[in-house]
Amino acid sequence: MKRNLFLFAIFMMGCVATFAQRLDITLDDNSIVSFDVNKIKSMEFMPESEPGQLSGYWYLGWRVMSSSTTHYNGDEKWVFNGTVMKLVKASGDETVYDLEYADNKRSFKAVPRESGATVTYNIVACEEGLLVLKSGTITRHFYKSMAAAHDATFVTPFPNREEFTDTTKVWALKSSSSHSSTSPMGNHYAKYAAATQAQKEWLADPNNQPDPKLADVGSEYDRWTAKTITLYPLNNGNPTPADVNQHAIGDCCMCAVFASFAYIYPDFIKSIITKEGTSTYIVKMFDPKGNPIDVVVDNKLLSKSNGECAQVSGKNDKYNWATIMEKALMKWLTCFKTGGLGGIGTEHAAPPFTGDGDSWAISPGKLFNGELTMVVDYALKNGMISVGGFNKGGIICGTLETVTGHAFTVMYTRQPSKYCFSMRNPWGITSVDGVLEIADKRTTMNTIDFRLVMPGAAAPYKRQDLGGYIPPKFVMGKNDRRLSPEMLKMYNIDSYGPAIEEEDEE
Repeated sequence: MKRNLFLFAIFMMGCVATFAQRLDITLDDNSIVSFDVNKIKSMEFMPESEPGQLSGYWYLGWRVMSSSTTHYNGDEKWVFNGTVMKLVKASGDETVYDLEYADNKRSFKAVPRESGATVTYNIVACEEGLLVLKSGTITRHFYKSMAAAHDATFVTPFPNREEFTDTTKVWALKSSSSHSSTSPMGNHYAKYAAATQAQKEWLADPNNQPDPKLADVGSEYDRWTAKTITLYPLNNGNPTPADVNQHAIGDCCMCAVFASFAYIYPDFIKSIITKEGTSTYIVKMFDPKGNPIDVVVDNKLLSKSNGECAQVSGKNDKYNWATIMEKALMKWLTCFKTGGLGGIGTEHAAPPFTGDGDSWAISPGKLFNGELTMVVDYALKNGMISVGGFNKGGIICGTLETVTGHAFTVMYTRQPSKYCFSMRNPWGITSVDGVLEIADKRTTMNTIDFRLVMPGAAAPYKRQDLGGYIPPKFVMGKNDRRLSPEMLKMYNIDSYGPAIEEEDEE
């Protein structure tokens, strides 16, 4: 009844325009909205949008076909209100469509009122600032303002195919296998020989120190200084990702691998490290051919003359299991001469500890949001060492920003109703311990890549209660944000101070 009265008022407005100068509309709260009749071009009843339906103004930025891509500069506007959509061309011509949404709200049929020809649109992405619709072979990218559409740089935000819901089909999209037919350690180590007796003896002597040059931190870090080691300072005496905080060495992939060990396989870490006496640690590792070996290190860490340490540490600068494993890996690399610690890749950092170098990559932009989330779930359920990165910096994820050229540990989120998964920055700063929360946004998901490594010897130690990572409570110390000038320069930033904090959500 209200709709009929409203349409009648519109009709009458045309009849009395010469007598009345304003149209007064009384709202439900008894407030009155008044319009200058002479300035009203047209009026039409538009139902409000329900949950899952599109709403508001969207400006066309790009129209993509299989053979062409056209920039529209926002001069075409699509207005959504519930089950009605109005298309406004650059010329000013308008077409009104009635919409029929699918039950899952992932697509809708649009029927123009003039011709009645039905067009089906799939909603590929709908998030803050971006709407992507696909009809047949044509894909359209919309933005929330004309300026945003005009300035938008085109990057293919999704695969040119239908979205898969079958995990097997999604996993088949992996690439860049590191498998080797001659060594279980992967193709990177396949060309290197098994450990000789002389190498085993050298690795077993804690007085033999790694080559500092392999850390690639500059000549100031030129000595090995004795430090206090507390193997498991947090989490009731168990390894935790919070124990892994990168400092001067550019081994972010190694740090992300260690945090993945602590997240999925804390008991594995405890099984491979044995303390002897007051300052000696035996670390069970594998040689380049996958044979078990022992690497023995002491408590002397790579430092400057003033005692400042380059190596990874835990909260409040506690040197722990991660520090010992980092030194053991540096000594391993020194012995077998397979490369440096600075810049070491994920698929090269894990095998010396697990004996398994099989891994795969997921490239940015190759999967839909839901598919990427499925990969995370598949990898974690199968205990894969899961490390990711971003090809665009400055994206806010939860309370922290993305950084390019950097590695993050992939985890389940603590807030599954709000986010898809988490990625921990091994810098570990702030009370959220460096955890970035990844929302269901294409502008974020499109920038993510993964390297997923098989667990090898760690597999029997997998946690059964793997869930969202909860950072331990601790009092922030001055050294918890200690990133060296070299590290800051590497990531092209002047400093990395406190991030915006939010209340923890259980």
